[in-house]
Amino acid sequence: MNLQGNTLACWASHILDLYHVARFDFVRPRTYTKFRNIKALKKRTNARVFVETGTFLGNTTHRCSKVFEKVVTVELDEKLHQNALNRFRRYSNVECIKGDALKEIGKIMDRSDIQDALIYLDGHFSGERTALGDMAEPACEEIKVLGPYANKIAGIVVDDFRLFGVDEGWPKRWELLREIEACLGHAFEYTVHLDQVIVWRKRN
Repeated sequence: MNLQGNTLACWASHILDLYHVARFDFVRPRTYTKFRNIKALKKRTNARVFVETGTFLGNTTHRCSKVFEKVVTVELDEKLHQNALNRFRRYSNVECIKGDALKEIGKIMDRSDIQDALIYLDGHFSGERTALGDMAEPACEEIKVLGPYANKIAGIVVDDFRLFGVDEGWPKRWELLREIEACLGHAFEYTVHLDQVIVWRKRN
């Protein structure tokens, strides 16, 4: 599909999502709708760096490379990581890391070039096309790791909220929200919108 066709397909899917929202029969937003959430949060928080757990096919990585100064994406699956390296080899602002995001995210946040970061937690097990780390969904543990780096974080998006407490190995929804409150609640606000938990820094 050419660029024009791809753009039209993205907008068509987004309009369809809005239609379902209006009818209160909305379940799972498409990737472009989720990207628009990320883009809106970037604008609100002035985030400069995008840190993504779970590269998968790289579509979110690609879109975010157009609006963030730097993108760091982590993928556990070897094949998906190699595909990402090939796809983004000419992107000067994209860095692909191979590893378990729960183990890598602290190392990333320790770096001096990671400031004003928007963190996208989407590194969960999704069947045979993806890799399984120590946990099927490590978001709660990742939030604990991110807590000490709150001063470097502009915002956080946790994807696929509908699956928490439903899929095997996933924490309950209240457990995720509890960790956000415990680790970030003093400096951040949050809401649930279009299948995502969206966290942003409180304004002074």
